Amino acid sequence: MGKKKIKIEKGIFIPGAIVLIAMILFGFLFLDKFNELMLLLYDATTKSFGWFYLLCSAFLIFFCLFVCVTPFGKKILGGKEAKPEHNVFTWCAMTICCGIATAVVFYAVGEPLTYFHNPPAFTGLEAETAAAAVRGIQIAAFHWGYVYYGIFTFWGLVVGYMVYNHNLPPRPSSGLYPVLKDKIYGPIGKVIDVLCLLALIGGMVTSLGFGVQQFASGLDYVFGIKPSNLIFVATILVVTLSYTVSSGRGIKKGMAIISNVNAYIYIALIAFLFLAGPTVFELNMTVDVLGSTINNFIGTALNADAFDVGNGWSRGNTVFFMAWIMAYAPLIGLFLAKISRGRTIRQFLLVNILVPGTFVVLWFVSFGGNAIYQDAFNNANIIGTINEMGFPVSNYALLGHLPLKSITIPIVILALFFSFITLADAMTGTMATMTCKNITEDEAPVLIKVFWGLLSGGATILCLFCLGTSGTTSLQNMSIVYALPIFLFTILAVVCVWRMMNGTVDKEMEQLAKQAKKAAPASDKTAVKEDVAAP
Repeated sequence: MGKKKIKIEKGIFIPGAIVLIAMILFGFLFLDKFNELMLLLYDATTKSFGWFYLLCSAFLIFFCLFVCVTPFGKKILGGKEAKPEHNVFTWCAMTICCGIATAVVFYAVGEPLTYFHNPPAFTGLEAETAAAAVRGIQIAAFHWGYVYYGIFTFWGLVVGYMVYNHNLPPRPSSGLYPVLKDKIYGPIGKVIDVLCLLALIGGMVTSLGFGVQQFASGLDYVFGIKPSNLIFVATILVVTLSYTVSSGRGIKKGMAIISNVNAYIYIALIAFLFLAGPTVFELNMTVDVLGSTINNFIGTALNADAFDVGNGWSRGNTVFFMAWIMAYAPLIGLFLAKISRGRTIRQFLLVNILVPGTFVVLWFVSFGGNAIYQDAFNNANIIGTINEMGFPVSNYALLGHLPLKSITIPIVILALFFSFITLADAMTGTMATMTCKNITEDEAPVLIKVFWGLLSGGATILCLFCLGTSGTTSLQNMSIVYALPIFLFTILAVVCVWRMMNGTVDKEMEQLAKQAKKAAPASDKTAVKEDVAAP
């Protein structure tokens, strides 16, 4: 066969680009109206569907664990002949880094410390107590840990099995083929893919926006360089250039290397905080938090707060985080499946949930636990610094109370920079792939990756430069709104996985392959054999 000619998938590329650019311009020209509209839609979706977001998110992690113990878990992602492309450490490093992005770095100190000083009402705990400390870290780790990666991994299974075991196009709609059939190639499939694309970009832009604010705060804290639009723009330009170059180099020469470096930095930071901080306290806190995670998992996951005892806390936190995660899920999941080919379904599910989930617990104990200790026993008043200067300075405020701050604070800034790159690298490559025709996941043209990389970076610059923090928050709210249809698609996705598990999908795809081979001219039968994967 000759080399396939790669074309733009206009039905996804053009609507996605137009809607994104239109929303940015609308926000630029009519900031107040844009913010009001996004807040209105955010309130409407979280108030009306928050209960559904919570139920669906909690269900998915248990469903993934159920799939692990079925015979389907023995199947290999990519087919019987597929072999792992990455060693275990690199695989785990990319799994952690592509999902952790800037968010966990951003919230590492501020979120658990806030819950310690002001426990959520549903816990019924008194502020600044031992119970509030443990529960505060547990809730923060819950928001970014096992359920977080459970949602990603579920979508990775849905889309990855159809893409890598049955050669369907590498885009979210392919995962719904077992239910929608050939409709995924028509308007319905295009709408699904465009919505996933827009939700992802909205989430990605806000992650970059929040990360840039923290990066700029670090420069101020270390070097006295005050945050400004010039700093924001320069930071985003450097980051955008970095992740665009990394994405263009491909996974093995780009993201795999950066993820390894970033993973070593994360491990070094956790080790430092355990050793330089109150070591025994941190070890005890780790065990306490793991115990609290087991005991309070259901209560935390399903806190819809019908009586609004927390004055909207659940909607603004747990519901909000679950929706933000779901906005990323189809495309992050596709990337996780991409780097997991050659592993069994069981390995894919367990590693992608348990490894990053446990890492997140250690991360929040090391940062959040240290901050709680400093405030509780050393009167550090880190919470006062956060209240005065905001979440972006929280990590630096903690490290300022520990040894070697002149070394560790720049390292955190470096980790933040690499976190930018790993998230954006994974996403620009995936966006490029899904907006092209006649393509496999490794063939995305560099120019298309550059386009989506620059557009995402440009959107972030406009948000911070023109819209300010309120504009970034509004784009985040927009991402939450886009998450609603993805939650609805998840219902269909569960049915699809069930059909995969009982063998229906494999039988149907095998029958289609036979029909295609029989109908094709003799000269094309080799091509058919290559283009339609056996189950």
